[in-house]
Amino acid sequence: MAFARDKEHTTCRLAKQLLENKTRVCIFVGANNTQWNEYVPIGAGECPREIRCKYRPNEKPFTLKNVVKSIKDSFK
Repeated sequence: MAFARDKEHTTCRLAKQLLENKTRVCIFVGANNTQWNEYVPIGAGECPREIRCKYRPNEKPFTLKNVVKSIKDSFK
């Protein structure tokens, strides 16, 4: 039995992790500039190296520096 390829999800790999206010922010990047963020308590351990995330191609390419700045600004 063959299954249709999952077009709604893609493999996202860890690009950066930040520590903000006892929370670990894991930033993942996937196909076509898909970006995914996970917020994890520090006690839960390190961010996974890769996850399956929802395929959300960005209309414009993003820079990791801008993403990190945006996340840090949201904690202020």
